[in-house]
Amino acid sequence: MLRSDLPLTRLNELPGGPDTVVLCHSARLATDLRRAHGLYQSAHGMTSWQALQTATPALWLDHLCSGALLRGEIPPENVPGILLTKLQERSLWEKAIRADARNSSWAAELFDINGLAQAAMDAGALMQTWRLELPEALQTEECRAFLRWRDAVVDACLKNGWCSKVQALKWQTDCIARGVSGLPLRIGLAGFLTTDPALSRLLMALETRGVELFRFDFSKDKIATVAYREQADTKAECVAAAKWAAELVGNAKNDSSVKSPVRVRIAVADLPARRRTLELALADALNPERIGAAWAGHEVDYQILGSDTLVEQSLVDVGLRLLHMVMNPRRISQAEFGALLCACGWSSDINEADGRASLEARLREMLPPETSLDRLHRAIARVQVEFGIPVLLVHLDYMLETTRQMRAGLKRQLPSIWAGHFITLLEAIGWPGERQLIFTEQAAVKALRDALTSLSTLDVLLGRVDATEALRQLQRHCRDQIFPAPRQAPASVEVCSLADAVAAPVDALWVMGLNEAAWPPATRPNPLLPAELQRRAGIPAAKAEIQTAIAREIQSFWQMSADHVVFSWAAREGERELRVSPLLAAFARVSQTDADPPNSSTNRDHGRATAREATNCNDLLERVSDARAPALSGTERVRGGTRLLQAQAICPAWGFYQFRLGGGVLPAPTGGLDAMARGTLLHGALEVFWRDRSQTELLAMDEPTFSAQVSFAVEQALAEFDRRAVEPIPPRLRQLEHSRLLALISKWLQFEAQRTPFRVIACEDAHELMLEGLRVRVVVDRVDQLEDGRLVIIDYKSGRKISANSWAKSRISEPQLPIYAALAFPEQAVAGVVLARVTMDAPAFIGVAEDEELLPQVKSLEGLRKLYPEYEFADWSGLRRLWAERLHVVAAEVKDGCAAVVFGNESEVKYCDVLPLLRIAERRAQFEEQGLK
Repeated sequence: MLRSDLPLTRLNELPGGPDTVVLCHSARLATDLRRAHGLYQSAHGMTSWQALQTATPALWLDHLCSGALLRGEIPPENVPGILLTKLQERSLWEKAIRADARNSSWAAELFDINGLAQAAMDAGALMQTWRLELPEALQTEECRAFLRWRDAVVDACLKNGWCSKVQALKWQTDCIARGVSGLPLRIGLAGFLTTDPALSRLLMALETRGVELFRFDFSKDKIATVAYREQADTKAECVAAAKWAAELVGNAKNDSSVKSPVRVRIAVADLPARRRTLELALADALNPERIGAAWAGHEVDYQILGSDTLVEQSLVDVGLRLLHMVMNPRRISQAEFGALLCACGWSSDINEADGRASLEARLREMLPPETSLDRLHRAIARVQVEFGIPVLLVHLDYMLETTRQMRAGLKRQLPSIWAGHFITLLEAIGWPGERQLIFTEQAAVKALRDALTSLSTLDVLLGRVDATEALRQLQRHCRDQIFPAPRQAPASVEVCSLADAVAAPVDALWVMGLNEAAWPPATRPNPLLPAELQRRAGIPAAKAEIQTAIAREIQSFWQMSADHVVFSWAAREGERELRVSPLLAAFARVSQTDADPPNSSTNRDHGRATAREATNCNDLLERVSDARAPALSGTERVRGGTRLLQAQAICPAWGFYQFRLGGGVLPAPTGGLDAMARGTLLHGALEVFWRDRSQTELLAMDEPTFSAQVSFAVEQALAEFDRRAVEPIPPRLRQLEHSRLLALISKWLQFEAQRTPFRVIACEDAHELMLEGLRVRVVVDRVDQLEDGRLVIIDYKSGRKISANSWAKSRISEPQLPIYAALAFPEQAVAGVVLARVTMDAPAFIGVAEDEELLPQVKSLEGLRKLYPEYEFADWSGLRRLWAERLHVVAAEVKDGCAAVVFGNESEVKYCDVLPLLRIAERRAQFEEQGLK
C-alpha cells in the first residue's frame, strides 16, 4: 500500500505554479485535478491564477529529463537509447514470437499472436520492475518459450540502441539520484492506492534530494451520505442509476442557488457488457426528446469514458474496411461490402445514397456470399445505369486498378511508404465522404491520419513488409488506441469503469455491479510467468489478499470523493441468481429508497406521483385505428400482381405493408444456385421442350431422340440463365445441374405421357387484367388444349408440399390459376386447373377438373364435394364465376385501403416478408387479455 506516513493535502491548500507538482495515476485524473483547481479558484473570486501542475509519473519524468538534456546536465552518451513506443515494443515482441515459431515445433497459426505479444511484453515489464528471477524448477513450457522471446528482444534492443519503457523509467530515476536540476519543492501523489518497486524507488530518490512528499486528500467538506441498493436485475440497475442521475441534474438546474454545474459519476463493473443498456437508459432519462438523425450532431449530457476504441468510430471503421477490401481483393464478403454500400464516409455517399442502397439489395440476388472485387465490379458495371451510381463505379475502377498495380510492382515496402499509399487510396475514393463532418467525426478522421503516420515508427523494427502486414499493424493500433471523444462542453454525467472511478471528486457517485464475481476483482496473474512466483513477490494482480485490501481502500476512497454515494448490485442475471459482494454483505438489507437524491419526488410520494404520471400519459395518448390505409389514388401504381392478391387474401396488412409501402425481407446471398434459380431453370427447360409440341410427338420419340431433346432443352435453359446472370455457372456446378434437370424432366415427361392426348398452345403466357381498377399482370406456366378444344391450365411447382385447397375458400390464398381460369379466358372452355408437382419421387397433378380421369389422379368437381360443397359451387361454370367474384372482393379491399391485421391461423403468415410489422406478439397478448384464442 501507499505510505501512510505521508501528510494529506486538500485541493484548496495547493498553490499553482512550478513549485508544487501532483503526480497522478492516470492522465485523466491529472486533467480532472487541473480542472477542479481552476473551478475552485474561479468560485472564490480569483480572476487569474497559476495552474496546478499535474501529470503522470512517466510524463513528468520525460519533461524533467528532456530539460536536463537540453541544459547539458546529462551527457548524450549516458542516454540508454531510443525509447520505444508501445506500438514499437509490442511489434518487437511479436516479431520475436513469430521468429521463434518458425524455428520451433509449435504452430503459430493456432495462437492469438497479438494477445501473446501483449502478455509477453507485460511479463517482461513485471520481471524488470519487480526484479523477478525464474528458478528452473518453476519453469513451464510457456515460461521457457517466454524466456526465448525475451532474450531475442533484449538482443535486438542492445544491437540497435533501443530501450523499453521500464528501462527508461529506471534511468530517469537514476538521473534524479545523480542530481539533475529542475525538481519542485513539493510533489504530491494522487490516486495511487498501492506502489510498485519502480514508484517506490522514485519516491526514495525524490526524498533523498529533499523534495517534500504528500498525499492528495480527495475528501470533501461534508460527510457523504452513503446508500446501498439491490436491484432486480442488471437492466433495472442501469435504469435506476440513470433516473437517479437525471433527477440530480434536473434538481441542480432548477435550483438558482447552485452556481457551478453539477457533476455525477456512474462507475460500472464490466462496463463493456452493460454499456448499451446503460446508454439507452441515460438517453431516455437525460435527453428523451432527442430522437432521430437530426440530433446526431448535438452533444448529450452524459459521456462514457475509456471504453471507445478508435476502430469503433464509424468513419475509421469504413476506412479500414475499404483498405482491407483492396488488400484482399479475391475474398470479399458480400455482407461486408453491402454494409459499406449502405454506410456513409466514402465515394458519393450523399448524392448516390438511394442508388447504393437499392444496389445492395440487387447484389444479394446476383452474387454468392463470398465474392471478389473483380466480380463485384463487373456486376455493378452491368446495372449502374439502372441505379444511377457513376461516381461509385469510378471509385471501384480506381480500387481495382490499385490492386493490379500492387500485384505487379508494389510487393514489399517500408510501413511508412504503405501509409502514404493507404491515405492516397482513401482520399482517391472519396473518404471520409461528401457531407460536413461533426465535431467527433473530425477528431476520428484526424486520429486515423495520425495512426497512419505512426506506422513510420515501425520502419526500423519491421523493415520492408507487404501491404497486408502494414494494414494489420494499422488495424491493431486502431483496436488498441482509446478514442477520447472530444466535447465542446463538459457532460453533467460521466460513466466509467471501476478502475477509472479513482478520480477527482464529484457531487454524486453511483457504483453499480458490485456482485460477488466482480468485486473485489479476481486475481489475474500473468499467464507466462509462474503464478506462485508472482504471489511470492507480492504482485497485486496475482494475490487475492492484496486485491481485497485494495478494493477496501477504493471503497473508502469512493465514500470520500462525493457528497452522495450509492453502491448497488443485481439480484439476478437472466435465470441465474447473483450474490452481493462480500465487502457489502453487511449492507444487503438496507432500504431500497436510500439511494434517492435529496428532495426527490420519490422521497415525497413516489407511489402517487407514478400513478398521476400514468394518468396524465393516458390522457395525452391519441388512439389511431390502423385497420384502413388511404384508398388507392388514380395515379398510384401498385406492383405485385397475383402475389399482392395472395397476401391481401391471407392478411390485408401483409398486402399493404409489402406491396403498397414496399416493405420486405432482403434476400440472403447464397452460394451456387438457390431454390429460386433452380426453379427458373426447370421452368425454362420445360418451356423449351414443350413449345409448339404435342403429347403425340412425345410418344413418338425413341429413347435416343427423347434423351437428345431433353438434353437440348436443359442446355438452352442453362445458356439463357448464363446470359442473364452476371457470370456463367461454374463448370462443375453446371454439370451437376444439367444431370439433375435431365433426370427430373425425364421423370416428369414419362408421367405426362400417361395423360389423355393434348397439345401445348402457350408457355409462360402473360396477360394484364383489370380488377376493380387494379392492374394485375399474370403469367401462367402452360396452357394445354385437349382434343375437344377445351383448355387445361398448368402451373409448375418443384416443392413437395403444395395444395390447392384454398381455391375452395372465400379468400383464395393461391390465386394465380383461379384468376387465369376465371378472368383471362372468361369466354373459353376450361376443363382443368392444376398445379404440376415436378419432383423425382412423387410427380403429380393437384387441382380440380370438369371431368373425371381428365388428368392422372385429379378428381372432378363432383368428386370433390367435401371441399367444394354444392350449395356454393353448383357446377363447373359456377366454380369459375365464384372465383371471379371472390377475387374481385379481394381486389376491392386493396383499392379501398383495407390493411387490418386479420388472418385465420398464425401458420399462414409464418413466411410473411413483413412479419415484424404485423405485431403478432402484441395481437396475441391482447387476445389473451380479452380471454380470446
